[in-house]
Amino acid sequence: MFGPSLWPALAYYQSEGGIRMRDVAAGDADLRTDPQRDVRRLSIFAIGLLAAYAVALVLLWRMGSGRNLGLLMIAPTIGALLAARIGPGVIQWGRPKWWLLAGLAPAVAALIAYTAGSVVGLDTLHLGTLGRALEYAPLAIVFSMTGAGAVAEEIGWRGFLWPLLRGRYSFALSSLIVTVVWWLFHVPAILLGWYGSIAGLPAFTVALVGMVLFVGVITDRSKSVWPSIVAHATWNALVLTGFAVAGATEHAFSGSAAIVGEFGWLAAIASLALGLAAAWWHLSKPASSEKCAAAPLTATAS
Repeated sequence: MFGPSLWPALAYYQSEGGIRMRDVAAGDADLRTDPQRDVRRLSIFAIGLLAAYAVALVLLWRMGSGRNLGLLMIAPTIGALLAARIGPGVIQWGRPKWWLLAGLAPAVAALIAYTAGSVVGLDTLHLGTLGRALEYAPLAIVFSMTGAGAVAEEIGWRGFLWPLLRGRYSFALSSLIVTVVWWLFHVPAILLGWYGSIAGLPAFTVALVGMVLFVGVITDRSKSVWPSIVAHATWNALVLTGFAVAGATEHAFSGSAAIVGEFGWLAAIASLALGLAAAWWHLSKPASSEKCAAAPLTATAS
């Protein structure tokens, strides 16, 4: 179809076109990870988060006793999707690495704390129920992951916010910021009496600090949001419930709300110990990349 004299011109056109397409792709990736746009991304994330949160609060207020707090939990994801789209930015999806440690570590830490508490009389261990709870634990964790809580929160916190902060700040400062944001995110529902108790807020705060540290470590190391989802789901399915049997009201550990559960001191101590140990290991044995930056090849732009 083309004469010999046209081949050099066609080859040159294809070459130049390829360069232009690569330049456009590279420019788009650079725009999504340009640190100079971080303030813009954070602003969009905050606006989307707060707007979705405010709408959810109004809807929940009108629902009365039948309210579903899952409406609040999707607010971080909405903020992250908006920031990724308009910022533009990235959500660090990554690959499902470190998921076994993410699920085992919180469960084992809480199991040790709850068992030690039963030995000294702080709570009560129901051994038969514990066996069934551990048997059904994987199912309970998977079921928790399918709900709005773990997935919806972590896409915003560890999929978007944490990698962005770690691209600019130290592990300690990033952890402090996320702790404050995450704490403020939960407090309105607690103060309104929809979730937990005001009396348990100190223990909840300690537990939250531990979770921020532990989940921050596995997110840094895996460069993925999936381990944080597994850890969060494990906390909700097992630690929060006192190792309840999936789909039942039986609990392997029972006791006062001040001792057992998400607002109890045994879980708080276990979480803080796990978080501090993980952070010490992480900081004393740094990975090849000191900072956790969101990489376009492993992050999905929305």
